[in-house]
Amino acid sequence: MMFGDYNSQPADKRSIPMTTAAIVLSVIAVSTICCIYVSFFCGVLGIIFALLSKGGETTMSPNAKTALTVCVAAIVLTVLLLAGSFATLILQYGSIEEFWNVYMKMVEAYSAGMPQ
Repeated sequence: MMFGDYNSQPADKRSIPMTTAAIVLSVIAVSTICCIYVSFFCGVLGIIFALLSKGGETTMSPNAKTALTVCVAAIVLTVLLLAGSFATLILQYGSIEEFWNVYMKMVEAYSAGMPQ
C-alpha cells in the first residue's frame, strides 16, 4: 500500500466462478425436482460450491446465499416428494411387496397379450 492511498480496499477473495456454478446448479436442482437423483445431486453440489465461493472471506456474496437457499429448498422438496411417493404407495397397496405382486401381474398380462 502506498502512503497516499488510504482509500484502497483489499481485494475481494470471493470466487465468482464458484458462485456462478452454484447458481446454475440451484436452477437445475429446482427444475428437476421430479427427477429425484439429478435434483439431489445438483442440490448437494450447489451447496458445496456456494460454500466454497467464500474463498478467503468470512461472508458469502448475496448471489451465493441465494443459491445456497435455493439448493437447500430443492433438496427438501425432493425428499418430501420421495417420501410422499412411498407413503402413497404404502397407502394404496398396503406394502411394497403387494405393489410388486400387482406390478408383476400387470407385466405378465401385457406380455401375454403381445403378439410374438
